[in-house]
Order: sequence, then structure tokens, then C-alpha cells
Amino acid sequence: MNLEEVKVGAEVMIQDLIGKEEVLRRVEAMGLRRGRKVEVLQKVGRVILLKLNNSRLAISRDIAKNIFVK
Repeated sequence: MNLEEVKVGAEVMIQDLIGKEEVLRRVEAMGLRRGRKVEVLQKVGRVILLKLNNSRLAISRDIAKNIFVK
């Protein structure tokens, strides 16, 4: 399943990232890497708010569709 499909409040582990190399580098620079656990805090419009460790990140639903989780 991809990150865009995860329900609010669920904690999941990132399994794989796909997409354009420049987008992947930017996503990984934010800390979203394979093996990391994230929690979906909110889905508002085209944005998904995530909790990663003690940080909060906002990513677009388009990017979330390319992040596969378990």
C-alpha cells in the first residue's frame, strides 16, 4: 500500500520509494527513508501531515503515492 492510502492515526514503516531521482533526493533529505516509521497525523486537501520522530512533515498526496509502506 502507498502512504496516500494510509488512514489518519496509523503508524507505518517505509518499505520503498519510487519516482524521479530529484524528488527522491528531496524526500530522503526530509528524513523519509526505507525502514523509518511515520505516523499520518492529518490529511487536508492535497497535503498529508506526517510525524517522523519528533518532527512534523507536510508532503503532497502525489509524492505520498510513490512512498510504499507496511
